Amino acid sequence: MPRFVRLIATAFALVFAVAGPATAADDTPRYNQIHFQVERSRPVDNDRMHAVLSLTAEDDNAARLADQINRTMDGALKTAKTRPGIEVRTGSYRTYPVYDKNKIRRWRATQELLLEGSDFAELGNLIGQLQERLQVGSINFSVSPARRAAVEDELIAQALAAFKQRAELVRKQFAAKGYRLVNVAINTGGGQPVPLMRGMAMEAMDKSAAPPALEAGTSLLSVNVSGMIELQ
Repeated sequence: MPRFVRLIATAFALVFAVAGPATAADDTPRYNQIHFQVERSRPVDNDRMHAVLSLTAEDDNAARLADQINRTMDGALKTAKTRPGIEVRTGSYRTYPVYDKNKIRRWRATQELLLEGSDFAELGNLIGQLQERLQVGSINFSVSPARRAAVEDELIAQALAAFKQRAELVRKQFAAKGYRLVNVAINTGGGQPVPLMRGMAMEAMDKSAAPPALEAGTSLLSVNVSGMIELQ
């Protein structure tokens, strides 16, 4: 046998010796394995409110425009910070040119003010006050992290109990002596922020109007448990 043929044969033998048993183990047929999932969900009252207000202005002088935006937003910040229990922070700040026939004619700037809290009445009153200077871009409601965690813990316990109940049902239907758990995964979801009003609908409101009517609503929190059992 030529030398290079012997080398190739030896190499294949080594690969088979190393990978063969592992591959054989990995390819061992598995029987009586059943995959299924269960879900438990619950509507939960939203207890957090998020509001985005913004200030937009234009001027043919960029420095004068920046001064106007900065002064107005500073006043809004000072007003908002006097309200206890409301989280206040600024959002995006953008300045960009406005063109006419490929020439910069003026400048436009926009800055956001973000408000968050659990006292909806206090937040509503503050928004009504700030509407004299700012426009409301959006109002959303959500479930607070603490409440979400507590509800999800309860749903996880319920979902796991339902999973075990389903596994026992499967065992009985197949007349198996028992089963073992192969794998299980727990996934949580739901509870996306619920919008009240957005965009132009809020911006078009008369600045002298009363504070916006607020209804927090509910969010649907869910827990999904999926897994595989092997009947014995």
